[in-house]
Amino acid sequence: MRKMDSFVAATLLVLVSSTVANAETPDLAQIQPYTQSGESFPFAQVNSVSELSDVDPNSWAFQSLKNVVERYGCLEGYPDKMYRGNKPLSRYEFAAGLNACLDKINDLIATNTSNKASKEDLGTLQRLQDEFRDELATLRSRTDALEAKTKSIESKLFNTNAKLDGSVVMAVTGGGGSSDNTVTSPVSGGPALGDSNFTQNLGGGVRTTSASSANTSFVARTSLNLRASFDGKDELVIRLRGVTGQDLGAAFSGIAGGRGSLFYALGAGNRSYDGSTSNGSTNGTAAVTFDKIRYTTNLFSDSLRVYIGSRIDLFEILDTNSFAGNEEVDFSNGLFKGNPLTTYLFAGPGAGFDWQINNQIALRGAYIAADGGSVNAYGNSGLFGGSYQVTTELEFSPLPTASIKLQYAHLYEQGSVLGTALNSLATAGVTDSVGVNAELALGSALGLFGRFGYGWTGLSGQRGGLDTAQITSTTWQVGFALPKLLGEGNTFAVAYGQPLRANEGRIDNLSLVPSGTEGNIEAYIRFRLNDRLSVTPDFQYYFQGANSTNSSGIAVGTLRATFSF
Repeated sequence: MRKMDSFVAATLLVLVSSTVANAETPDLAQIQPYTQSGESFPFAQVNSVSELSDVDPNSWAFQSLKNVVERYGCLEGYPDKMYRGNKPLSRYEFAAGLNACLDKINDLIATNTSNKASKEDLGTLQRLQDEFRDELATLRSRTDALEAKTKSIESKLFNTNAKLDGSVVMAVTGGGGSSDNTVTSPVSGGPALGDSNFTQNLGGGVRTTSASSANTSFVARTSLNLRASFDGKDELVIRLRGVTGQDLGAAFSGIAGGRGSLFYALGAGNRSYDGSTSNGSTNGTAAVTFDKIRYTTNLFSDSLRVYIGSRIDLFEILDTNSFAGNEEVDFSNGLFKGNPLTTYLFAGPGAGFDWQINNQIALRGAYIAADGGSVNAYGNSGLFGGSYQVTTELEFSPLPTASIKLQYAHLYEQGSVLGTALNSLATAGVTDSVGVNAELALGSALGLFGRFGYGWTGLSGQRGGLDTAQITSTTWQVGFALPKLLGEGNTFAVAYGQPLRANEGRIDNLSLVPSGTEGNIEAYIRFRLNDRLSVTPDFQYYFQGANSTNSSGIAVGTLRATFSF
């Protein structure tokens, strides 16, 4: 019986050898895919042939497979517990399997258990070893070369815990209106109050600009992210960023709610809308700043993550949206980056958390201090002494492709109200707001989204005898996206929105309600040229810019290219 087992095993091996030998012989270079990952194949050791779900116990090959497992322990199957015995086999795959059996037999001999292998078995294996000598040698040399290359790469890494990724977004943008038309905007006040009586009398006044006064400009923003993980579940992110070039918001201040037609560009005073720099340039150079330092890790369980940093982006924790939230690849208008009320202060020193309660419910929260690094007690700043915002969000996901996020935010503005200076009238503006963020994907062909915010504002530390009426404000946006339009990876999308606007409110006899209501529309189509590069023509139109009826329409055209690496 022992000789019969050996005869069957040898016969099977010879049959396999002759089958693959008669096939088209590949070049030795084809062996590379089996060694690139550091493992020969995506196979798993089999301890019993009964583990293989596709091997019939009545099969003519069952007994031979059983012998290989029980006597030599070198049979491997696929991770899904299938053997796939009818699958074509290359000489290299066979050589790798043979090599595993040779290693196992050498182990058996070394441990004085060689009596498990008969003379006939060893003779057959010797013949197979001779037959596949070249392939086995190639496997070993490739493995040795791969190990040497891996050690060389590791020795040159500045830190094996860290990796570098980044992006570059470049755009040519231009637009405006007829030379006969004008745009009215506040000089230093916030666009939420626009050209209201309060802004004109106490907020620094308004200015009128020819609608044709803006040049065509070149904008670029480069971001480099250093990411380090120390236990595989945490992450330290340090971002370096540089911005050069202005958008039309530098000429027509206040449009897009003060967040700019291109959120990744410079605005008035060469300040970037994303808050990364306050001293940008327009000559193509870009001062690099550390504009994000954030650490996140799990707390108690994998479902609860906490964030803390000297500058964190509120956008990455709260008010996220699959279709509107990444200015580099979707809508460039700063309005569509988030809800201007619930994310009014969107970056700064602070902390936050993200608790995924279950598959359908998540709770998030964050605290941001605008000037949290200041120690000057007389400047009304620091982590808890100056402007800050607390935002919470409860998300419901009734479907994997649908979500509704309910938000509440508390904003304390030191020395201003909705972005307009209070001068000596009061110490601060205090705004409470609620918001909703909803999105729905109908298959992979259509996505719908929308945001809405409502706020009510009062004054803190107001001057004695000052007669005020509470301010109410709103903002909203809706849009749709057509992923895969004109090809895989492409997207066409359109959105319309109203930036933050005061609807009622008064300080003494001065109304805080602007004369107009700004409306923004943006449409783009992104062409993904490859996994690292996309090109996006973009069109925007502004009605009653900076919430003024004296502002004529403004058209903006942009051609954007985004590189990621």
